[in-house]
Amino acid sequence: MSTTHARSSDTTPIVMYLHADSCSAADTAQYLSGLGINMAEADLSGASFQREVGVAEVPVLLMGQQVLDWPDSFTTLCGQLEQGGDDRLIIMMTSRAITFAERQKLSALGNVRITSVMEDLKRVRDMIRDWMRDRTMRGYRVLLVEDSKTDAYHATSFMRTVGVDVLHIQNATEVLEAIEAFQPDLIISDLHMAECEGDQMARIIRQDRDATMPIIFLSAEGNSEKQLFALAAGADGFIRKPLHKEPFIKVLKSTIRRSVALENRMRRDPLTNLLNRSQFDTNMRRMAERGERCALAVLDIDHFKLVNDTHGHPVGDQVICRLAKLLEDGVRSTDFVGRMGGEEFALLMPACDMDNANVVVNRLREQFNQILFRCEGGEDFRCTFSGGMVQLGKDFVAAYKSADDALYESKKTGRNRITVRPLA
Repeated sequence: MSTTHARSSDTTPIVMYLHADSCSAADTAQYLSGLGINMAEADLSGASFQREVGVAEVPVLLMGQQVLDWPDSFTTLCGQLEQGGDDRLIIMMTSRAITFAERQKLSALGNVRITSVMEDLKRVRDMIRDWMRDRTMRGYRVLLVEDSKTDAYHATSFMRTVGVDVLHIQNATEVLEAIEAFQPDLIISDLHMAECEGDQMARIIRQDRDATMPIIFLSAEGNSEKQLFALAAGADGFIRKPLHKEPFIKVLKSTIRRSVALENRMRRDPLTNLLNRSQFDTNMRRMAERGERCALAVLDIDHFKLVNDTHGHPVGDQVICRLAKLLEDGVRSTDFVGRMGGEEFALLMPACDMDNANVVVNRLREQFNQILFRCEGGEDFRCTFSGGMVQLGKDFVAAYKSADDALYESKKTGRNRITVRPLA
């Protein structure tokens, strides 16, 4: 039975822009909105223009340096942000240097990050994306290798309270199969286990060049020399038992954050944060080798050169980012979404038959058609994409070529359509 697709988009605003006259954050707000980020707006005192959401309910606030010029509004804002300070990101865009006294004042708001208006706006987008990812750790996967049921219970409970998806295995000999099936972002393992010591297990894992996820050992081992030898086997951290929730979660977040940042540089497209061509190909190869039934779709934005020529490359980048977000939000967390280069994207949908995949991709195509792109100084416009789709076979290279040929057929027969082709 195929797995039903469900969209993961959230209707709750992610960013609230605190508006001011001649606001230094205005361009950033417009840029983020252009990327499709769900936003709300309020004045500098936090009075929302959208009554259904308040300033204290939004995880990210965006404001300009002008907040420092209005003491009454600043005081009101501080009162509204008394709760949830550690779970909120406040970004202040500034066109001038901020003094120590001003920084001290801003610290009353909570977790503030100051960014110059001269910085690349993509850095603000990345800051928000990283913060949202770290905020609950929801969606991250941790493989726990622990033969003690009591220790496993505590570690699993701690991680699940912050949204981490945990797979627990008791035997180290099962680790390779678990990695293949679960694709963890982090492995946490007991150091001393009966069947296989943790350091030996780490060496076995590192024999695979693609196994770059961090490994953290858990142990009551107090001998610092033994700890160092264990780390030298290929691990990235060592936590003493018994576990205490707060420091454990801090180490967990810090380790995953660094790992994901490295993975993004290696395996992600820098503009969209989707899988790059190399990593998408790796996932196709793995699925083909395992004989997984997958639907493969190759998509391309129609007349994209005209968009760049008419509206400029920054607007073209917005179009690419909007489609990337639509694709990510519109498929399951188990699906793979890649940017294959330029305006070409690909979807790999495991355990999905062609009829269901066709419904999903056409739904995304229709949603993309409805997006209105706004261009300062020019006319608003819409975009479409075309696609080709096949069932992934044992030869993933041939499957991709067949999907690409089907895409070309969609282009040739009028664009804004999906052509499904049986795999030869």
